[in-house]
Amino acid sequence: MAATNTLFTLKQTKPRSGLIGRLSGRLGWTIAQGLMWAYFVTVAFPILWTVFTSFKTSREIFNSPWGLPIEMQFANYVNAWTRMNAGIYTLNSVIVTAATLLCVMTLGSMISYALARYDFPGNRVLYFVFLSGMMIPGFLSYIPAWFLHRSLGTLDTYWVLIIQYTANGLPFTVFFLHSFFKTLPKELEEAAIVDGASLFTVFWKIMLPLSRSGLVTVGVFNFLGIWNEFFWALITISDNNLKTLPLGTVNILQQAKYATDWGAMFAGFVIILIPTLIVYVIFQSRLTEGITIGAVKG
Repeated sequence: MAATNTLFTLKQTKPRSGLIGRLSGRLGWTIAQGLMWAYFVTVAFPILWTVFTSFKTSREIFNSPWGLPIEMQFANYVNAWTRMNAGIYTLNSVIVTAATLLCVMTLGSMISYALARYDFPGNRVLYFVFLSGMMIPGFLSYIPAWFLHRSLGTLDTYWVLIIQYTANGLPFTVFFLHSFFKTLPKELEEAAIVDGASLFTVFWKIMLPLSRSGLVTVGVFNFLGIWNEFFWALITISDNNLKTLPLGTVNILQQAKYATDWGAMFAGFVIILIPTLIVYVIFQSRLTEGITIGAVKG
């Protein structure tokens, strides 16, 4: 009789616990979705507000800051691109970012591959030297680096930005790609060498394509850091024709104050924002994949 009562009790409580589990799971999912939407609105609203404001006149911006533009003022972008030199700033940012990415990705991939695939005296020491570069705040190196570039005569040139951004990006690039190269199968390497391929051919033709996800991920992070960097450009670039977009934003802001052309100022902000959004939209899937693989392999 006791066994029958126990079995009856289990049959009664099991559906209840299953119902509670489903309800708690739905509640947790609803809370998570609510937090995600709240975060999305927090991030997306300022961006959308900036975009809509960039199509307003200065009078509309002050009289109706939260309303939609009455008439789309595309002239704001023309003024920002020409009169406020946003075109020159954009070109400078493209040159500096492209050159730096080429340098940091080429050097970083080769260094991380050598450290991950070959054992040689000082391998671990060299790896931790690069790793230590991530532990030192970047602003601590600005003063000695400024004097170094002054002695080299590279101040007020593209090189002062390219060299420093490359040096700043190498530690993270080596650290991130090291885990990718470390886990690639050695059989592919050995088979290629047996077939007569050189070490450089193995690297460029086999190992590098296999690490495409990691390269895209670290490339996007480097792009964002280079494109948005402000302080180093501020202390090393004084020529208005060499200023990058983040630094040129200060000039755009000053010109907007004197010309009272606030619509053009917001248009300049959107011009700065567009490349970042384009890169993220294009490489979103690769970025997520690279972060996931890097976390598993790390």
